[in-house]
Amino acid sequence: MNNVVWNDDLSVSNDDIDDDHKGLFELINDLANADMSHDYINLIIDRLKKYTVEHFTREEEYMASIGYPGFEEHLAQHEEFKEWLETIRSTYARFPQSPFIIGDSVNSYLLRWLRNHILTEDMKYRDFILKQEQNQSKLSKEQT
Repeated sequence: MNNVVWNDDLSVSNDDIDDDHKGLFELINDLANADMSHDYINLIIDRLKKYTVEHFTREEEYMASIGYPGFEEHLAQHEEFKEWLETIRSTYARFPQSPFIIGDSVNSYLLRWLRNHILTEDMKYRDFILKQEQNQSKLSKEQT
């Protein structure tokens, strides 16, 4: 499988959140290129759990601080991701003999998440920020 590659067009104009997203790209690439084993799947699930706790908290605090109007909808998507991850964790706990199936399922979901959430939904708050900055710039010029 081809690796997913970060580029500056994917930036949401916040270095910490961009770094989180880069970490998810790395995790997707690691998973796509890994030899599946029980220990490795558990490691990936643990990394995803850490990602949801750290990144979602950071991103949600940021969106709240800028008054992003799509905050509630975005928050609901984060909750769906957390529910999916818990389903994966409990499924794998019941069926640990299938690391390849779980690995493929996780990678497919993460690629969809990348396309549908990061590349679409996260860009909405980036655009909101850029619009706010443009409006501030216009106001500053009008006042001078």
